[in-house]
Amino acid sequence: MNQQALTPSERARVGLWIRLARCYNLAFRELRSGLREECTMPQFDVLAQLERSPEGLTFSAISEKLLVTAGNLTGIVDRLEKQGLARRETNPNDRRQTFIKLTDKGREYCDKVIPQHTHDIARLLGGLSDNTVQNLRTDLDRLAALLDGKNQ
Repeated sequence: MNQQALTPSERARVGLWIRLARCYNLAFRELRSGLREECTMPQFDVLAQLERSPEGLTFSAISEKLLVTAGNLTGIVDRLEKQGLARRETNPNDRRQTFIKLTDKGREYCDKVIPQHTHDIARLLGGLSDNTVQNLRTDLDRLAALLDGKNQ
C-alpha cells in the first residue's frame, strides 16, 4: 500500500507514529549520554527495575516489565554481572528459579545515576506545561492500553 492509498485519517496516524518514534529517539540519545561509560540504556533499565525491588526479580518479571525477551535479557544480565553491578541468586525453595539482584556496587551506581537521570528527564520535558503533561499522560495511557489489547 503506498502513501497515496491511505485515507487522511490513516495518514494522520502514520504521522503520529513517526512523531512518537522521533521523540523517543531524541530523548533516548540525550538520556543515554548521562549514563556514563559503565552502562548502556538497556542495562540501566534492568538496574532501575532491580533498584525498585531489593528482594530481586526473576528473569520473567524483568522481561514482563521491560517488554524484552528472556534471551535478550540473559545477555544484558551477563554483562551486568561481569561489571559487578548485579548477581544471580538461586531461589533456595525452588532451584529452578533464579533471582537477579543488585550488588553493593550496583546499588552505589544506581544511587549516583538515577537521581541525575530523573533530573535529566524533568529538564527534557520542562518546556511542557503541567496541563500538557497531564493530557499527554492520559492519552499515552490510553494508547498503551490499546496497543496492549486491553481496549479492543
